[in-house]
Amino acid sequence: MRNVASISILFVLVGCTVRTSDGTDVTAPSDSPPSASTGEETGSSDGDANSGPAEPADTGSDGGTAGDGSAPTEPPPLPQETTRRLLHEVFTGSNCKPCVEADSNIEAVAYSNPGLYTMIKYQVGSDPYISAEGVQRRLYYLPPGQGSYKIPYAHADGVHGFHPNEVNDDQGYLQSDFEAWQSPPAHLLMNVQSTVSGQTVTIEGTVTALQDFPSESLVIHLAIIEWFTLHNIGINGQEAFHHVMKKMVPDADGSPVGPLTRGDVIEVSESYTFQGDYAPGTTMQSPVNHAVEHTVEHFEHLSVVAWIQDTESTQVHQSTWDYPDDPPDYIP
Repeated sequence: MRNVASISILFVLVGCTVRTSDGTDVTAPSDSPPSASTGEETGSSDGDANSGPAEPADTGSDGGTAGDGSAPTEPPPLPQETTRRLLHEVFTGSNCKPCVEADSNIEAVAYSNPGLYTMIKYQVGSDPYISAEGVQRRLYYLPPGQGSYKIPYAHADGVHGFHPNEVNDDQGYLQSDFEAWQSPPAHLLMNVQSTVSGQTVTIEGTVTALQDFPSESLVIHLAIIEWFTLHNIGINGQEAFHHVMKKMVPDADGSPVGPLTRGDVIEVSESYTFQGDYAPGTTMQSPVNHAVEHTVEHFEHLSVVAWIQDTESTQVHQSTWDYPDDPPDYIP
C-alpha cells in the first residue's frame, strides 16, 4: 500500500517502530502490564464508515505521469471529519445475575444502529473466561486508588461510564444515550482486517488523522474477540455470550501512536498466536495463562476490534472492527 502521509507505524509484539518524515526510526518499549488479580462480581485488585483514503492511481515508473501517458491523478482531498463508531466496552460475567439484563439492554440499542458501533465484552467477576487483561481494563476506568470493582458496568467511547440497568433512573441504556454519544463526528479514519490461520491471527489496517492530535498519550488498542462462546456458562441463565474478548494485542496497555498531525497515516501490521490447547478449567482463582493455553472455542469465529484512545483523558477518538455483518448464531 502506498503511504499518502508522513508517518508509518509498524506494530510488532515487542513494541512499535515509528518512522517519521525525516526517516528516523523510534522504537517504543512494550512492557508487560502488571498482573491484575481478580475479584468476585464485586471484584478487587487484591484478590466502513471508517475507511482509509482512496489509493491514488498508478503514476507509472517515472512517478510523474500515469502509465498511459495521461496527467497524474491526484489523490482526493482528506475530509475534515467522518462518522463515529461508538465503542462499547462491557464488563460482565456469567455468574452475575444483573448482567443478563445489562447485556440485553446494551445489545438491543447497539443492534438497532448497524454500522455505528463496535463492542467488546470483558468476562470478569467469577466468569471462567476472566483474564488479567480484562480486569486491567476494568480497573483502568476506576478512580485513582480504588482497587475493587463491580459488574455489570460499561463505558462508551471511554468517557461515558454507566450501569446498563440503572442509568436513566433505572430505565437502562436508551437509544437517546446512543445518539448523544455517537453523533459527534470523529476525526480519524480507521479500518482493520484480520485473517486466521491455525491458531495465528494476523491483523492489518490503517488509521488516518483528519486533524491534529497533539496529545502524547494516544495509544492504539487491538482486541481479538470471539463472536459467541458457550463453555463459560454460569448460574445467571445465559446460554451464550457475544463479542467476548480473548486477547489484547500486544497487551492491555496498547501501543503508543501520538502525537498525530492531520494527514498522518498509521499502518498496522500485527499478529498473535494463541499458545497450547483450550483450557477447560480456568477460574477466577486460576485464570487463563496465555503463555501456555487459551480459551478460544472456535478459531473461525474470531474478529478484531481496534480503537484509538487517549490514556490520560480516557477519550476514545474512533473505533472500528471486522465483525461480520451477519455472523452465524450460536447453537445451544
